[in-house]
Amino acid sequence: MYTHSSEATDQAAGLRRLSRYRPVKVMAVASGKGGVGKTTVSANLAIMLARQGKQVMLLDADLGLANVDVMLGLNARQNLSHVIAGEATLEEVIIEGPAGIRVVPSASGKHNMLNLAATEQAGLIRAFGELTHDVDILLVDNAAGISDSVVTFARASHEVIVVVCDEPRRHTRVHGGGAA
Repeated sequence: MYTHSSEATDQAAGLRRLSRYRPVKVMAVASGKGGVGKTTVSANLAIMLARQGKQVMLLDADLGLANVDVMLGLNARQNLSHVIAGEATLEEVIIEGPAGIRVVPSASGKHNMLNLAATEQAGLIRAFGELTHDVDILLVDNAAGISDSVVTFARASHEVIVVVCDEPRRHTRVHGGGAA
C-alpha cells in the first residue's frame, strides 16, 4: 500500500493554499504520450471555467517543452526557469491570458528544467502557497509521460484528467525482395 510522505503532503498544501480565503481546486492534465491534445484541453478548460466566473490559473508544468503561452498567443518575458534561477519571483512571471485567466509560463528547450531535483520541485510548489492571487482553480498542464515532475504535480492535485488519443497504432509492413 502506498502512503504519501510528509514531503508530498507539504507539496500538495503549497498548491492548495493559493487562495487565503477559500481552498483552491487543483486539477492536473496529463497524458501517456505527447501530441494527444493535452495542452489544447488545458487551455480550453481554463478559458471555459473563467467564462463561467471562476478565477483560473493555468500552470505550464511541461518544464522542458512548454507551449501554453505560445498556444494562447502570449508573449512571456520571463518564465519558471527564471524563478528556479532566482532571477524572478513566481508572482513576476504570471501573465494574463484570454478570458482573464492567469498563466504561469514555463521554459522550452532548457535542459536544466527537465531535470529539476526533488527539492527544486518542492520549492516551486511551495512558492504557489505564497501567491496573493484569488484563485478558484489551478489547472496544471503536465508534460507527457510519467516523469518525476508529472507524478509530483499529479500527487498535489485533487483531480487528474488523462487525455488519450484513439488513433490506432500504425504498422509498417516490410516486403522483401521485389514488388509487393
